[in-house]
Parts: sequence; C-alpha cells; structure tokens
Amino acid sequence: MREVAELAGVSVQTVSNHVNGRYQYMADDTRRRVADAMRELGYHPNVAARGLRSAETRTLGFLILDQHARFLADPLTDLIIAGVGDVAREQDYGILVQSAMPSDEPDRLLTPVLQSRVDGAFLVLSGEQAVRGEIIRRIAEVSDQFVVFDELVEDPSYMSVRAADRDGGRLLAAHLIERGHRTIAFIGAAVPWAVIEQRYLGFEDALREGGIEPAPELVRMEAGWEPASAVPIATALLEADDRPTAIICSTDLLALATADTALSAGLEVPGDVAVCGFDDFPFSQFARPALTTVRIPAYDMGREAARILIEHLSSERADGPAEQIEFSVELMVRDST
Repeated sequence: MREVAELAGVSVQTVSNHVNGRYQYMADDTRRRVADAMRELGYHPNVAARGLRSAETRTLGFLILDQHARFLADPLTDLIIAGVGDVAREQDYGILVQSAMPSDEPDRLLTPVLQSRVDGAFLVLSGEQAVRGEIIRRIAEVSDQFVVFDELVEDPSYMSVRAADRDGGRLLAAHLIERGHRTIAFIGAAVPWAVIEQRYLGFEDALREGGIEPAPELVRMEAGWEPASAVPIATALLEADDRPTAIICSTDLLALATADTALSAGLEVPGDVAVCGFDDFPFSQFARPALTTVRIPAYDMGREAARILIEHLSSERADGPAEQIEFSVELMVRDST
C-alpha cells in the first residue's frame, strides 16, 4: 500500500480510502491516480490473505454496470437476480451486489473480485461496446470464475448466458410486416446494452428481408428503462406527418407507455398504430390491449448461470470447458398488434 501511495503521490490513508471504497474523501483525479498506480503495481488487496475471511467465501458477486439511479428496479434485472439467488440459496451461497457506472474505472466494478471477497461473479454490463469489453478483459486477467450475461463473447474460455435477442427482433418485425406494416419505428435505450443492440439488428434483418430500407428518422435510441421516458419519443413519432403504423419498443415497459400515449392521443391500438415490446414480463398479458412481445426466459437464464458457475467452482469442474449458453425466445402475439 505504501508503494501505491508513493507512485500516486498521495498518502497511505488515501490509498486505504480507495481500497475500502471511501471515494467521497478524494477528488476524481486522485481516485484515477490511485487506481492507475494499483494497476501498474499489480496491487489487489486480498481480504482472505488479511485473515478477515476463509479462502472460500461461499459468496458470489453480481456485478452491474449501469448508470441509472434505480437500476435494481428493472424487471429484467430482477428476474435474472431471482434465478441466480434461488440457485445460490439452494447451494448455500450468498450474493454480493456491486454496481458502477460505465464512466467509472473498471476496477470499481470489480472490487469484490480483486479483493477476493467472492468466489465467482456474474457480469451484467451496459455502456459502449469498448467499455463492456474492457471490463470482461480486466476480470479475465485475475479470474476465470465468472459468467457474462447477454454479450456475444468471442473467447471460448469465457462462460456466458444469453438469449437469442436478434432472433426476437427479427420475429417481431416479420410479424408486423406480415400484418401489412411498412412504416415501422423502433424505440430503444439511450445507453447501449448488448440486448438492445441485438434486438435492433434483428429488426433491421427483418425489414431488409421484407424489402424495406430502415428509416433513420424512425429509429429513436433515446429512452431510459423507465416507462415515462418513452412518452415524449412516442408523442413525436405519432405527431409526425408520416407517422409510423407500428412501433417496436426494446422493452415491455417502454411499449406499455407507448401504447398509453397513442390511446391518450385518441388513436386506436392496433387500429391506428400497432405496438409491441420485448421481455414478456408477467404483467404484459394483462395490459389493455394485451401486449404483443417476445418472451425472454430471464429467470431461467439466472438459474442456469448460477448452476454453471457453481459447478465450475467445484473441484470436479474446475478444469472443464467453459459453457456458452443461448436460450431461445418466443413470439407472443396478443391484441396490441
């Protein structure tokens, strides 16, 4: 710790504050200097080595890179955590949730891994692809006991669990084209997520297969995860002179708000505009009109990710191959289209 302090030009207490997550006591520039010095020296405070825990923590880290203030209220994240948590409980593991923003240094998200406070970890990442890729590369430098959700990982040594989101985007758009729609909008999140990127690519696939060139003015990647964030976007689309006859939203939450916006404007759903979402949250079938969407088995994905990580942590599977699992998706056609 003293060497880190000397290299960063700070006090040992400042390094200690950084190690223990007390970032409020230092400026952003100081925090970056300490992080750079720790990385250069290869310094990772090991809680186990300090005798505060046994070598096996029986704890799994759930690491979320998300800039939203209420990120744990996202239903998709909830379902994934529920699946992970149920298997962890069955196997007598605890769950430690760590969060950071895409603009933070990678080590902030990975603190529980770097400090040996968890036996393994799950990664749920947002931000630009380069940022997400750097997080994955960084954790791989210090551990092979992690599972990445949603990403198209190229390294066969990484464990991953994802849904066939691109297939889902293709199914939704093809369904609308079959219903006669040619002017189809897409509302997605402003912050990049692997699932949104894949859903949009599937949307583009279906349009081009149907002889429709995607119109940039109909693609609105401006929303948050909260339903209300879709309202001004949907309003602008529906007030346009050449308004779309169908709107695909990247999540059910955005789709419900979009349908409500259309109804509040005196339009009929699906008579004047068809609306569909993604995820098939339990409440989506009870909306009025019931929401056409793509079912993502998020809870099962969480269970499977926990299963493969815990098996990999066991001595029997420690040297086994990394599993990369893709779940199929299902188009749920309901009244909104």
